Order: sequence, then C-alpha cells, then structure tokens
Amino acid sequence: MNDMTVPTSGALAVPGRGFEGMRVSKEDLIIPRAKLLQALSPEIAEGLVDGAKAGQIRNSLTKDVLPSRAVPIFAFKSWFRFNPRDRAKEGYDPAYQPGAMIWRSMNPDDPKVQEEASFGSNGELPLAMTCLNFFAFFPGVLMPIVLSFSKTSYKTGKQLLSLARFCGGDMWSRAYQLGAVSQTNDKGTFYVFTVMSLGESSADERHQAESWWTMFSDKIADVKVHEEEEADVEA
Repeated sequence: MNDMTVPTSGALAVPGRGFEGMRVSKEDLIIPRAKLLQALSPEIAEGLVDGAKAGQIRNSLTKDVLPSRAVPIFAFKSWFRFNPRDRAKEGYDPAYQPGAMIWRSMNPDDPKVQEEASFGSNGELPLAMTCLNFFAFFPGVLMPIVLSFSKTSYKTGKQLLSLARFCGGDMWSRAYQLGAVSQTNDKGTFYVFTVMSLGESSADERHQAESWWTMFSDKIADVKVHEEEEADVEA
C-alpha cells in the first residue's frame, strides 16, 4: 500500500488543516537532497539565496543550511545520464536541451545502466553518472534528506558505507558529521563531501530513523528525489 499514513509515533510531521480528503502517496512527495553548493550553483551565481556560499550544504527544497550531524537510514544506488552542455562533447543528444536529464534508473540490470554507466574497454569515461545515495535523518529537520555522492565525492560515499557496514548493527545505530572540503584540479576549485563518525546515535534518533526505514525503505522506487541539472550536482 503506497498511501502515506502518519503513525502515532510522529514519524512525519502531523498535517494541520487544509489536507482534509487528500490521500497523499509517496510518489506525490519530493524528498530533498543535501546539496553541496559550488561557485556556479544558481543559489550563488544567480543570487537566488541570500548568504549562500560555496561549500555550504543546504536542503535542496527549502534552501536552508543543514545541520552537520546526520544519521543514515538505508543506502541505494541510482544512475543518471545528462546531456552535455557543450554540443561538441561526446554523447551530446540534439533531441534534448543542454544539461537536461536524458534518463535515470535505479535498476543495475537496466540495459542503459549496463551500456552507459561503465568505463569503456580503453578507459573511456562513462556517459552516465553513478550516485551512491543514503536516505538520512538530520536531527532538527522535519523531513528526510537524501545524501547523494557522485563524481569526486563518490569516494566519500564509499567511506560512509564502509563505516556503517563494518561497525555492525542497523545503519542508523551510528551518527556522522557531514562536512565539505575544497579541492583544486585543472578545471578549477570545487568542494567535495567529507564524513566522520560521531559514535552511537541517540535513542530518539534511532526511533525516528526506524520509523522512516519502515515507511520508505521498500518503496524507494516510488519516491521522487529532488533532482537538478548536472551542473548543480557537482562542478
């Protein structure tokens, strides 16, 4: 059953007036991402958010700065192919606007994933992007947040997965500090995620995380995660 119900435990904020007669299902909701701002992110480059700075981690939906403490609940992978912004770049598809999403998938056996998300036999870069995602709870934030690690931050995602896996127990039994650090290459300066273990999560954090695990873990394919263009995911 996909209809969203509010348990007596208070797993989701209890709706007030105005929602009468509205049967909200998971596919009706947008789960925000933890967005790591880069210098070219619209929040900064276009002045869309007052006080926005490169290296900040914000709620992609509300634009609020997120707390640094996070409790991962469950992990999943996703794959995306974005149209290059440069029309001369390999893989550009004139049927789509520059920077538009061409396809997305959460199925590792999807033929598109098999064909376009792996390096070529001669080391050619994949056309599609692989994301390692964590459905997470940020204490003090009323909505769940998805942590997505891709490109140069993918290594950090593997670090978080390894820390959570090797420590044993439920994934949400430990909390982590989420941060960002600047790096520089031949294309310029950009920020990548960092994670550090903070030890065991609190009883309240575990209670909230388990509620969301029960509600969302087996229906993640039905949930809409807030997606943005490739340039906004990471510089």
